[in-house]
Formats: sequence, structure tokens, C-alpha cells
Amino acid sequence: MSFDPQNERLLKQALEWFFLLQSESCTDESRQQFSRWYYKSEANRAAYAHAERLWSDLSELKEKKDIPGLEKARRTRLKRSSVRTLGLAAFILISSTLISIGWMEYNTETITYVTQTGEQQTIMLSDGTSIDLNTATHLRVRISLLHRKIQLDKGEAIFNVHHELLRSFSVQAGNLTIHDIGTRFSVRLHDDAVSVAVLQGAVEMNGERMDEGYQRNYQPGIGLSHLQPIDMERIDAWKHGRLIFRQSSLREVVTELERYHSVRFLFADPVIARETLSGTFDTNDLDLFLANVEKILPVKVKHLPQEQIFLVDWARK
Repeated sequence: MSFDPQNERLLKQALEWFFLLQSESCTDESRQQFSRWYYKSEANRAAYAHAERLWSDLSELKEKKDIPGLEKARRTRLKRSSVRTLGLAAFILISSTLISIGWMEYNTETITYVTQTGEQQTIMLSDGTSIDLNTATHLRVRISLLHRKIQLDKGEAIFNVHHELLRSFSVQAGNLTIHDIGTRFSVRLHDDAVSVAVLQGAVEMNGERMDEGYQRNYQPGIGLSHLQPIDMERIDAWKHGRLIFRQSSLREVVTELERYHSVRFLFADPVIARETLSGTFDTNDLDLFLANVEKILPVKVKHLPQEQIFLVDWARK
């Protein structure tokens, strides 16, 4: 398990100040030094607030017997007359606190969210982040004291991230890791291919920043595609029960239908799959959708005897 070095360094500094300010050996000069450090940056202020919350949360560990170093810290008593002892005690407290952080990081619960075919769901995380899950999506959430990590195993989700200066937010989709930079973005994972679109703010992927209004695709062995402008209306459409196609191939269209309905499509002629379609359609009404396809294109959709299988053939004149 690894920590963000910058976050860990700031948290350690904040804890050192926290312990010093609680001690009887804290001088006016020390308080002035702390004040300069505290107001030097927003990151320092966020780290100190995080340290205060952490120390409060550690009260839950008082009954734990299996955390190395914590029992020694409990037995340590600060002596008024010995600054050296105070320094040693603070060091032990800081060390045991960081050990406790590691223990809590390791034991943080992973929560799994799943939507079935045709189902959509909005979830609210404990940090204030909201996630909209599209059909047939499986993701895992792990929120700890230092990190917020999402694992998207399949499907599609839109992340509206609550910004935190100290605690990072990342999404792992296949082999691609997306780091939030205070934003709203969409991630779709199909097989091993990943599509990322930034609706607001920015993200970082493989060390490269992508700002709002753009999207990139990723495939193993190929890497990231070039920047492409996003179709905002199309990306958001599924949240409103719609599918929008703009000169999309019929193969792409039926692939989308298979995501929202427990059906499978076959083509009588491979050439049919290359026919293109444009329009806005209701995701829930499959029969109406297929009827519209037959009106727009010179094709006929036939329900085969096998359950939930449709054959797309040329319309007979």
C-alpha cells in the first residue's frame, strides 16, 4: 500500500503542529510560527483540518489491540520539565498515528454497486460526490482517510466529484487510471476499451491533462487517442431515457440496444451493419425503436423463434 508523498508530508507536518499546540511547552513564538505555516497555503489549512478530524476519528481505535505502536503511545506521558521527552512523545504519537492511518487504509471497506440491464441508479458517496450509473454497470468504491478510489469493472458512469484539496479522487477503468482535477466527467468501459469525456473541469490520464469539452478513447496496445470535441447532449442523453445517434452505423445502434435490453441482433447480410442512422430514441420502448428503424432504413427486423434474438434483413419490395 502506498500513500501520496505530498499528502503524507503535509499531514505529518499538521500532526506535529497539532501535538505541539496541545502541549504545555508550546510558546508564543511557536504559535506565531504555526500561524505563518497555517496561512501560507490552502493546502496547509486543509491538512491541519484533516489532522484534527483524524485525531478525532482515532478515538474509535481506543479498543483496538492489534495496531503496532499505538499501545506504546497510550502509555506515553508528557512531562512539563522535559522538552526532550515532549519531542520523543510527539514522535511516538506521530509514528503511531501514521501506523494507524496505514491500518485504516488497509482495512477500508470496499462497497460494490451494480445496475442490471436497463437499470440506472444515482449514488451519493460519503464525501459528497455523486455517481450516475448507466445500464449494466459494475463499480467498486473505496474511500479512506487519504484516498478516494473507484474501480469501474464494466459499464458507464458520470462522476460529479466533490473537490477536496488533500484527498485524491481516481477512477480505474481497465488499464487506464483517470485522476480528477475537480470536475464532472463520464467514463465508459466496454471490453478493454475506455472512453472518457470531461463535462466540466479537467482530468488527468497517463500524465496528460484533458479539459472540459473534450474526450479521448483508450485501448490497450494502442494507448490514448487524439483529443476530440464531445457531443454534450449525446453523452447526457441516457440520464433522460434517450439515445441519440448521429450518422451511426447500424452495428453501433444495435450494440447500444443490447446494452439496454436483454436481446441480441444478427445481420442477414454484413453490408446491412454499415447502414447509418440518425435520430433521438427512447431507451425503454424497444418495439417503437425497431419500428422507427424499419421506417428510416430499407431493412426488416424479424423476431426469431429463439428467445430475444432478432434478425435484421433487407426489406423485401
